[in-house]
Amino acid sequence: MISYISLLYHVFAGDRKNEQAGRRVGNLVEFMQSIQMMQEEYELLSSGLLDWMQNKKVVFMDRNFDGTVEDIENKIDEMTSYKIGEKIEKGKEKEELEALLNTINMKLRSNDRSAYVPPEELSVANVNNSWNDLAHEELERDEWLKDQLARQTQLGNLKKKFGNLADAMEDWIHEKEEYLATVDPILSLEDAEMQLRRLDAFADELSASEEKMQRIAKLADDVMELDDFQKVNVKARVDNLMSSWQGLDGKKNTKREDLLEKLDLERRKEALRLKFADLAKDYERWAKEVVSELDGRDFGTTLSAVEAFQEKLDKSDADINEASNTKRAQLEHVWQELQDLGVSDNRHTVLTAQDIENLSNLVGEKQKDRRDDYEVELQRQREMEDKRKEFARLAEEFVNTHLPTRLARLTSELGSVESDPESLIDMINEEYAEGSPEQIKLKVLNDVANEMSGMGIVENRHTKHTMPSLQKEAAKFADALRDYLEDINDEKELKAEFDLLARTLNQWIEATQPTLRKEFDNTLDGVRALIKEWNVFKSRDSANHEIDLSNIQRLYEKISSLLIKNNRPPFIPPVDCTHLNSIFSDFLVAEKEAEDLIFAELARQEEIDTLLKGFNAQCKELENLLSSVETYLSTQERAESLNDARLNSSMFVVNNKKIDGNNHRLEQLLKLRETIIQNDYHTPQYVILRSDAISQRWVALEDLKQKKGQNLKETLEEEKFKEQNFLKYSDITRDFTQWVRESIQNIEDYYFGNSLEAMISYEREMGFRTQLDLSKCEEFLQDIKSVQEVLESHGVLVSEPNKYTDFSPATMQNFVDQLNSALEKRQMAYEVALSQERDYDARRVDWAEKAKEFIEFIENNKQQLGGIKSLTELQHLHNNAKGKKFLAELKADLHRLNHDGIFGNKHTPYTLSECENRNKKWEEYVQDRIESFEEDMDLEKRETALKVELERIERLDELQSEFDASRYQMEIWIEQVEDFHSDPINVHSVLEIEQLRQKYDSIASQFPSYEQVHDRLLTISAETGTEITSLTAKFAKCRENSTNMYNTLRLEEARQKKIEGWKKDFAVEGEDFLKKLSESKHLASLATSPDLQENVNKLSSIVGSIESGKESLEQLRSINTALDDEMVWDTGATFNFREIESAYNQTLESIKSQLKQAEKELLLKDNTGLTPEQLAEYRDIFGHFDKTRSNFLEKMGFFGALSAIGEEVDEATAGAIFSRVDTDKDGKISFKEFTQYIVELNADRDSEDQLVESFKLVAGEKEFVTENDLRTVIEGSKVDYLIKNMAVVGEAEGHALYDYKAWVAQQYRS
Repeated sequence: MISYISLLYHVFAGDRKNEQAGRRVGNLVEFMQSIQMMQEEYELLSSGLLDWMQNKKVVFMDRNFDGTVEDIENKIDEMTSYKIGEKIEKGKEKEELEALLNTINMKLRSNDRSAYVPPEELSVANVNNSWNDLAHEELERDEWLKDQLARQTQLGNLKKKFGNLADAMEDWIHEKEEYLATVDPILSLEDAEMQLRRLDAFADELSASEEKMQRIAKLADDVMELDDFQKVNVKARVDNLMSSWQGLDGKKNTKREDLLEKLDLERRKEALRLKFADLAKDYERWAKEVVSELDGRDFGTTLSAVEAFQEKLDKSDADINEASNTKRAQLEHVWQELQDLGVSDNRHTVLTAQDIENLSNLVGEKQKDRRDDYEVELQRQREMEDKRKEFARLAEEFVNTHLPTRLARLTSELGSVESDPESLIDMINEEYAEGSPEQIKLKVLNDVANEMSGMGIVENRHTKHTMPSLQKEAAKFADALRDYLEDINDEKELKAEFDLLARTLNQWIEATQPTLRKEFDNTLDGVRALIKEWNVFKSRDSANHEIDLSNIQRLYEKISSLLIKNNRPPFIPPVDCTHLNSIFSDFLVAEKEAEDLIFAELARQEEIDTLLKGFNAQCKELENLLSSVETYLSTQERAESLNDARLNSSMFVVNNKKIDGNNHRLEQLLKLRETIIQNDYHTPQYVILRSDAISQRWVALEDLKQKKGQNLKETLEEEKFKEQNFLKYSDITRDFTQWVRESIQNIEDYYFGNSLEAMISYEREMGFRTQLDLSKCEEFLQDIKSVQEVLESHGVLVSEPNKYTDFSPATMQNFVDQLNSALEKRQMAYEVALSQERDYDARRVDWAEKAKEFIEFIENNKQQLGGIKSLTELQHLHNNAKGKKFLAELKADLHRLNHDGIFGNKHTPYTLSECENRNKKWEEYVQDRIESFEEDMDLEKRETALKVELERIERLDELQSEFDASRYQMEIWIEQVEDFHSDPINVHSVLEIEQLRQKYDSIASQFPSYEQVHDRLLTISAETGTEITSLTAKFAKCRENSTNMYNTLRLEEARQKKIEGWKKDFAVEGEDFLKKLSESKHLASLATSPDLQENVNKLSSIVGSIESGKESLEQLRSINTALDDEMVWDTGATFNFREIESAYNQTLESIKSQLKQAEKELLLKDNTGLTPEQLAEYRDIFGHFDKTRSNFLEKMGFFGALSAIGEEVDEATAGAIFSRVDTDKDGKISFKEFTQYIVELNADRDSEDQLVESFKLVAGEKEFVTENDLRTVIEGSKVDYLIKNMAVVGEAEGHALYDYKAWVAQQYRS
């Protein structure tokens, strides 16, 4: 019985131990489940906060808006709402995230577990960095919004000013258009003269308005520069305004013409009595002058001049007849008008109607004599002109028809039909016949030129061509044909090269593709030999032919471009590029399929080989493979060309496939290792270490592959870049040399014109062309140099010809020298021709000056007659013999010019006969003047009668001028004042508003003086009847706007004073706040007493003092917000709110850190056994719940701290713990008491060994535990958690065996 009871006791005791072990394990599982839930919550909160920050950064970086101030202000309001709402809420989420992480790690450390380290992208540091980035973007957006607000405000001001000025100008233009369109009645001569003076005043006003138009245009430019949205409307308005303003000038001229016509009519009425006398005397003088002119025989020296004189002759006769008839008709008409007015005699003249008739008959006889002489000269000039036209026709036909037709026939026509270049060259050479057709035509032209020379023809206005210029045209034709033949020869060579490459590639594909699929000998060595052979094929044959395909495509494009340039038939190659691309793509597909088969066979053979060989052999092979691959990947290949770079890239791909193809061998090695270990190998550490070393090296290959791949990719891109620039260099140099050849052909045309003006004009044109040629040459050279520098910057020298071009920099310089030489030769030829023409022209000018001097002498004598008061003086002037001497010199000089072959003179309209006629007319004029001397004196008497009336008109004119000037001055002043009134009040200080007030007062003080001006204008308006209503309205409106601006300035002054007060408060309070922070830093620096508790107390007090200043900080924030609301961002202080806030946070955190360190030293001194890291964490928790900053925890704070360290207890239990921990019974918990409780709490935690022993009891002393073992003592859901997370290490009797030791170790060490 005793034995039975003892046995029963041991059974029940064992059950109790199993239950205790199960509870211990269950507690651990429950703890780990809660930790896992909190970790999941942390990661969810962290990722959500990071996503929000990323989305918000995108919003902050958006710089789009609709171009209005309202939109910018809305965005500023949105930013403000974000700062006081969404940002604060997310800041709380960030703090909760940090608190959650602290809670997790506190619970883990409290249970002797390793700290939880979140994924790097979800870490608190990453969240803080993103938060700082978001703060930066927020600051950038604030600055952008401020800048845009200022810009849009400026734009609004400009638009308003532009609109006001444009409205005013439109009104002014409309007013002036009405004035110009009005037809004023003219009732007298005085009316006409007054209207003309008014029009002159308007012309002055129109000229003065140009400055205003320029201001409007400048404002429009400023608006359009700042505003893309309204650019079209502003541009349209200013263009319409400018068009209307410019149209006023034409309307002004039209009105002036109308007024002048009316003025003339009135004057004719006024002078009717004197008119008949003047007309009769004029007819007599006219008849004598006409007879003198008809004695001249200067019909011209060319057919065009003589033929032109026909019209002049006809017109002269017609004009003479018409003038005679008109003058006689006028005389009769005026006589009749005089008769109608009752005038029966005319004491102002002695001429009768019969005298007028006799003079008319004399004029008719002289006209007939002149016309007979003209017909003889006309026939001679026509014969000479026919010969000129014959030469011009032949020359123009040769240059404009024969040469272009021949060139088109030999190039475009033959070239567009014959596709074979060699046959085309033969056809062109045969038809060109070495230029014999051109030589035949040139001979005919030369014969005609000799005939012209025999007839004395020295110039030909019908053509610019001469024999030298025609010979140059023929040479240019030959050069153009030669260039075309060179292009055809290039075409032939390029087609041959294309054909060779295309056929070779096609044949290679046809020959190679059937051989791609290999027969396998079912051995590893055989397939490896195939792979080696395949790699050689891929990196050489296949890669090279892929380059050939690219070169074939480039050749095709080059040939097509050349054919299009020369209008040649399209190139249809025997093997086209599309076909080659297609079969090469098929080839690459077949190549890939063959490659996949080879590597599949390799994998199969290696799998067989792996199974046959042992672990050491497999390791040796992998180590050798790694060494080989590492050496290859660590080696940097050089590439001297694009082909080298492509070959290296192909080799890299092959080696990558080689590496990837051996990945399975590493896996097989690891499986083999596991098999060896499971078979109880006596030295498992050896196979583990060796296989792990191979695995690590294998993993490291990926970095080497990436680095080498990047290097090869960069090298390939570099070589591609060089290849592109080589081709670019080739194209530019080819274009340059072609351009130089064509330019030299044009330069060698030495036709400079057939007159001095033409040659001088040609000099400007030649200079312009030279500058264009030099600029174009420099542009080419800069392009060549640019490409050359790019190549040289990549280590490539192009000083010698290369495979892309035969042109080196030295060759380019030769072409430049040829161009400069051609330009210099043309300049020399031009200077020689110009010098000779200038000499001839100087002699013509000299004779023209003498003729002009003679005519001026005659005219000056006529002018002197105006000052003569007696007949004696008139006769003395007439007897001067200087005119005869002038005529003799002109005759002698003209004879010498004609003797030297210089005929014609464009520098003067005067001929010798003209000078003689002028002298004769002068003699007759003096005689007439003697006869009419007394008549002229009588005219002065009649002018006196008009003087009184003229003075009255001048008085009105003076008043009108004064009115116009004063009105315009006042309108300008009103416009300037209204411009000031329309400017927005944009001030930022009391001083600025006071300055604006001073400017306003200065303008307002001018109103009295302009009141006087306005009163004067009213007076003048009453006397002259001039309209002043619109000006009066403008002046009244200006006074009203002045009053409104005065009120606005008063309101703005009050606003600026309020802002000034805020700035002052911000500066004073901010400075005081910063001073207190500095004092706190100083006091904290003095907390260095040997008494550690005293230091802790002092620092705690300082922290509390700083935190109590939070209210002052918020007051500063309130002032700063008020200033921001008023759009005032310059507080005038040496600091801003962000700096104050930053200083506050930094000072608080610094002293808190100092406090934590002091507490840590104090606790270490008390030997609590806690690590410094644990002390820091517990200090943070303690401080978080110390809401009063008294360095003590009240009951509620202590309950919160219990929860934070992982002690989830009810309120009663928490109260019991509080009473036990409060050792001094003061009703609050000090930090020292709190840490002592933590130490006691940690002492009760289960250790790793205890948990292992508990598992061992549950497992029945076995090294592994089964699911049935666990379910006997542990709750089902906790068992589910364990079997999900514990590793299975084997199986016994159909049950999985779980490694509980490894799982427990993982909980304490992970």
